[in-house]
Amino acid sequence: MKIGITGATGFLGGHLISKLLSDGYSIKAFVIEENPPLPRGIEWVRGNLVSGEGISEFLKDVDVVIHLAGRNLPPEEELIKDNVMATRNLIMEALKHPIKQFIFTSSVAVYGKDKKNKFKETDECFPNTEYGLTKYLAEKIVQYWSTKIGEPATIFRPFNIYGPGNFKGIIYTFYSNIKDDGKVVIYGDGKQERDYLYVGDIVEAFSTVIRIKKAGIFNLGATKKYSVLEVLEVFKKVLGKGIKVDFSSNEEGKVFNINQALSLARKELNWEAKTSFEDGLKKTIEWYERH
Repeated sequence: MKIGITGATGFLGGHLISKLLSDGYSIKAFVIEENPPLPRGIEWVRGNLVSGEGISEFLKDVDVVIHLAGRNLPPEEELIKDNVMATRNLIMEALKHPIKQFIFTSSVAVYGKDKKNKFKETDECFPNTEYGLTKYLAEKIVQYWSTKIGEPATIFRPFNIYGPGNFKGIIYTFYSNIKDDGKVVIYGDGKQERDYLYVGDIVEAFSTVIRIKKAGIFNLGATKKYSVLEVLEVFKKVLGKGIKVDFSSNEEGKVFNINQALSLARKELNWEAKTSFEDGLKKTIEWYERH
């Protein structure tokens, strides 16, 4: 079976390729770089999802498409291009090819504002950011493909993914600030809770849905949530030293609470995150130290 992956040279893409190769699949990567940093022997096609260049060639002989490529930062115009138009172009071309399964990585941002109860996959979405809105629209485009041809579409809504090779998010920000200044900045009171999903766990979810060809929308996260202050405490434990903290009232960098129900992935996929946050952080920091 040949699996086509967009965003193959990104953080998640690199880990996913390693996992799927170990599962025995053939990989075909869609890239924008002239000399993509891919494992030796990986088939790849250079193109542009927004312009449509190279998509048809990429989809030739592909059985399953995993769409990872996208943007999570403004400006708004680029979010629309990279998340909505790119997905639309990929789906329209996929309708012309005998694709058997389409897997899309969305985001918890589609749900919108905080609420006391946990977000379920069946809840109505009210995205309150441009990023969340564009991911929600992309989900609908992917579901259109499934409805049109009757093949399964799988949509993942993961929490914050971290791990070796990731240079975004609170984990890398804390690490780099500690390394450079010996201190971190916490926005707000630090009591806001989030779920942190180790990259090695989410690639197992991809492997599972390909194996069982399961359609649906699935929240993916770890079983335990951590406040920003608790994340800092784990850093102290792993690094074995104290860390200075500055608190800021600036809302721009504040992490807000998001709660997800994770029971559907356990029930339908027999999947749950197995890596503890402390173990995942150790592996991540060890990787940072070597690079």
